[in-house]
Order: sequence, then structure tokens, then C-alpha cells
Amino acid sequence: MESIFQSKYWEEFKLKTGYQKSYWLDGILILRKDLPFGYSMLYSPLVKESQVAALSDKDFNKTIQTICEDNNAIFYRLELDIPKDQFEPPKSFIRAFEEMQPEHTLTLDLTKSTDQLLAEMKQKGRYNVRLAAKNELTIVKETDLQYGIDVFFKLYSVTAKRHHITYRTKKYFDNFAQTIGQNDLMKIYTAYKVIDGKNRPLASAIIVYSGKTAIYMFGASSDEYKNLMAPYLLHWEIIQEARELGFGKYDFFGVAPDDDPKHAWAGVTRFKKQFGGEVESIMGSYDLVTKPMQYKLFKLAEKIRRHG
Repeated sequence: MESIFQSKYWEEFKLKTGYQKSYWLDGILILRKDLPFGYSMLYSPLVKESQVAALSDKDFNKTIQTICEDNNAIFYRLELDIPKDQFEPPKSFIRAFEEMQPEHTLTLDLTKSTDQLLAEMKQKGRYNVRLAAKNELTIVKETDLQYGIDVFFKLYSVTAKRHHITYRTKKYFDNFAQTIGQNDLMKIYTAYKVIDGKNRPLASAIIVYSGKTAIYMFGASSDEYKNLMAPYLLHWEIIQEARELGFGKYDFFGVAPDDDPKHAWAGVTRFKKQFGGEVESIMGSYDLVTKPMQYKLFKLAEKIRRHG
């Protein structure tokens, strides 16, 4: 499986978390999300370079138009997981006004040795990993996914408020574990520390496996005991295990563009960049607009919803 985002497992997960119908067209997953007043939108998440040959096929575009008509869709959003400027989208598509998934990400090359990875970290990141290793932390790969989700969510509720990130419900993560997790495509790692006789979770990460890439999909950490640097050791241990399992890349999945200090992800971006790595930018999203007037209204409504 080259991409989890274009798999039957992701399809099953999305149909449990806000999407109502799905299609497969020439190997590309298409999801339908219902909108107010009887309209809908169609969306293909993170389409890989190996799939895009279908986009130049006249039958593909004709079928997309038919699916749009059948679902009263305002637009079809095509999200391209292809390096920037390496593909020309179909002329009928326009640049989308917003992204569904991160357009910029940070990746580590896991074919490098442990010593190389350490050497390429920022000095502060390297120091924090070594400091955390002295703090008697225990990194656990949770064998009970539901328990792992429960622990993760308690920490996540705090983290989401701290970093002003999109808040997901507990049910969202339960569904994630039941679909992606049950097919052995995700793991939950937790950093624990015995404090006052209790084994306290201080940081947690949900890792998803997609092809030869281990993806840091969701993370959370406690507001307490920050001096123990638990997230640093947690990720370093995850990176080491992914490397030992033969994965070629560790994807931190989402960083602020151009180190924008005002971006919602500025804080997490600073943390991620302590591990070194390379920033990668994908082409992102393009829309095939089928109802121009409704599209303009939807665009306005989305801007109000996201920015107030």
C-alpha cells in the first residue's frame, strides 16, 4: 500500500467521521461530504504521483462531472501529494482557497545512521533528548489500543487548547483506532514517569504507517513536568524503532509555512525542527468548480467559520 490516505482503511475511517459516501475511480478514492441546503462537496485526499495519469483521461473527467451532478456537488477537491511544481493540474481545476491536509511538512531520512540523525539535530534538540534520557522516563508502545487512546485523549485535550489546534472528539480517535489501528497501520506510544508513586503519562503520539513512511499523525503532552522533556525522548525512541523496522522516512506531518511566528502551528513547528530534517512542500489542493455561485458562498462561509 503506497498511501494510507488512498486506501480502503482510510475510506472506512472517513465514512465514520463526517463523510457520507465514497467512490473509487481509476484507483483514486473520492469522498462525499454533505453540505447545507442539499449540496455536497467531493474530495480526494493526498493523491500520489503514481495515480495522476488518470487525471488526463477524458473519461475520468467526464465521470467526475457525472458524480458531481449525481451528488449535487458544488465542487470536487483534488489534493495532490506531489512535490511542488512537478505536475500540471488539469486546466479545468483552480487553486483551492484552503487546504484539507498540511501543505508543508518536515521529514527525516531514516536511511541515515543514528549518529547522523543525532548530528543533524539542532543543538537544543540533541541536548533535550539526552536530558530526557536521564530523567527515568519509560517509553511504552501501547498493546491495548483503546487504553492508549484513552491516555492520549486526556493529554490531547490539554494540548489542543494550548496550541489552538483543530479539536477532535474522543469518538473521532476511537474510530481511528477501530479502523486504522485494527489493521496494524498505527501505533500509540506514551512516555511515562513514576511521580509520587503513580505512573503518570507525560506525552503521547499516534504514529501511522503509510508505505515506507512512519507518520506522526497526532501528538499530545502534559502541561506539567515540562522540564523532563518527555516529548523529545518519546519521538527519538519512535524514530529509532521506525528505522529498525525498515521505514525510510519519518514524517512530522505539518509545519508552519516559512516559520511564520503567527501561524497556529508555530509552537509545534519549533519543537519538530529541533530534530533536523528537511521541509517538503506538496502541490496541495485544486478544485473543479461545478456550481460557481454556490462555490463563492461556500468560500465566504468557510472563511467566516475558520477565522471568525
